[in-house]
Amino acid sequence: MRRASLRRRLLLSFGLVFLLGLAAVVLYLLDARDQIRRSVIYIQAQELGKGLSAQSSPAELPDYYAGSPMAYTLYDATGELLWYSGFLDRPLKLKHYEARNWLHFSHPSWRKASGRLISIPVVLTDGATLMVSKEDRMERELLDTLFHAQFIRSLFVLLPFGVLGMVLAWFLLQWALRPVQRAARLASSIGPQSPELRIPLETLPVEIRPLAHAANLGLERFANAYEKEQQVLADAAHELRTPLTVLDLRLQRYRVEGKADWQAIDGELKQLSRLVGQLLLLARQEQDIERQQHATSSTRLTRVVRETVLGLLPLFDAANRSIHVHLQEHVEVKGQESLLRDAIRNCIENALLHGKADVMVRLYTVGGQAVLDIQDQGAGVPIEKWEAMFERFQKAQSDSEGSGLGLSIVRRILRNAGGDACFVSTQPCTIRLYFQQ
Repeated sequence: MRRASLRRRLLLSFGLVFLLGLAAVVLYLLDARDQIRRSVIYIQAQELGKGLSAQSSPAELPDYYAGSPMAYTLYDATGELLWYSGFLDRPLKLKHYEARNWLHFSHPSWRKASGRLISIPVVLTDGATLMVSKEDRMERELLDTLFHAQFIRSLFVLLPFGVLGMVLAWFLLQWALRPVQRAARLASSIGPQSPELRIPLETLPVEIRPLAHAANLGLERFANAYEKEQQVLADAAHELRTPLTVLDLRLQRYRVEGKADWQAIDGELKQLSRLVGQLLLLARQEQDIERQQHATSSTRLTRVVRETVLGLLPLFDAANRSIHVHLQEHVEVKGQESLLRDAIRNCIENALLHGKADVMVRLYTVGGQAVLDIQDQGAGVPIEKWEAMFERFQKAQSDSEGSGLGLSIVRRILRNAGGDACFVSTQPCTIRLYFQQ
């Protein structure tokens, strides 16, 4: 694949401009040639028409003039044809214009010196008009030779200047692109060891700055994503170390003693599986931020909340707890239904596992947003820890069940869908979920 080169394109553009300049010179010379031809014949026609009138006869005019045959047509002051003569089969058409008009609006001709009929009107003293026509073969040959020589001389002058201009343009491009080359060397050094480096905009040409600015924004996003990934790996390694150590100890005990607590091992494996699944879900949500924010899927939130509560009723019955639901009907929000269902289920399960007494679930709309409040009568989360609870692996109590990823996943799912999640009360403990309608 051929590489695109800015230098090559600019030099090609310069060459095209140079060729257009040459074409303009050619057109100018052709136009000047035709203007001179018409001017010469105009002067000759004026000389021939001196002293003539409507009563003049064709015999008073020469059949040849300046080496070329002549033809004439005479009209009276009213435009009536009086006579015509010469080598023409029919009279010349009567024209009325002054010299400055046809000199201004004449067009260049590309034909060689094969001769061309040129008709010039001459207004006589009594108002009659004598049309004079001449095939200017001799003048045309002479002018073609003259302007061809002039064009060749122009090439000898223009070509060296063109080459000099190309060389100068090359060095100017080298100088103009030097800041871009320095920025490219700096950009090539950006990596995991130096994610904070950015392309400097101050020294770049104004035309290149938007591209460099966009690249810096992309580098900023990559740096943030890399930092998050590193944090996830560190947190995951920390959280997985304890259950893996416990599982390893149980298996070593089985190897030594020949007996194992399979129920405990099964519980540890389920906990590991749940933790890994939550980490994968959180990683996917953080990678799909931009795509999900522009998604157009819609979810019937009232139905999703009702179905989620019904699915959790056996757990509430087993814990001898009650759940009360107040739902506004026909509430639709943006977001993927399965993800929103997981977020709602996670919050209600937290209220069941970590809260006390009855759980209240209330859905309503305010100012173009749907709001879901989940409330329980537990100890709640202190105000100073409200935001911290949405960070990875954060727990209200270190010895509580769970991985500490649930609320982090909830907030990421809702923010990807244009909403949010936060605590709004400690007693009673209330978490509020916002959905974009």
